[in-house]
Amino acid sequence: MKENQVFRVTVTDTYNDIFHLAFTKHQYPSLMALIANTYPEEFGECKGRGLCGTCHVKITQGILQEPIEPNEIKTLNSVYNTDNNSRLACQIMLNKKINNITFKIINDN
Repeated sequence: MKENQVFRVTVTDTYNDIFHLAFTKHQYPSLMALIANTYPEEFGECKGRGLCGTCHVKITQGILQEPIEPNEIKTLNSVYNTDNNSRLACQIMLNKKINNITFKIINDN
């Protein structure tokens, strides 16, 4: 695989605006950083440590084959509106495994 291969995700924000985001492997440390760089609203208060849940997203199209770590489960259990498709964007690495997946930003307030 080429190191500079471009992948894409789609992100729907809390206003139902749709963002088509392109990235290369390891361009950002996580999906949270990619979204925060593009998204005009505040996103991810703990800066990627997986502690606050403010980067809560749901997978609305596609399947992410990455297992959820116990700390991510613990944080997700402390926020509202979670289901089996919930993830923390800060725990999702940018690689080909998320190519063409659609995420929705969840406002837990």
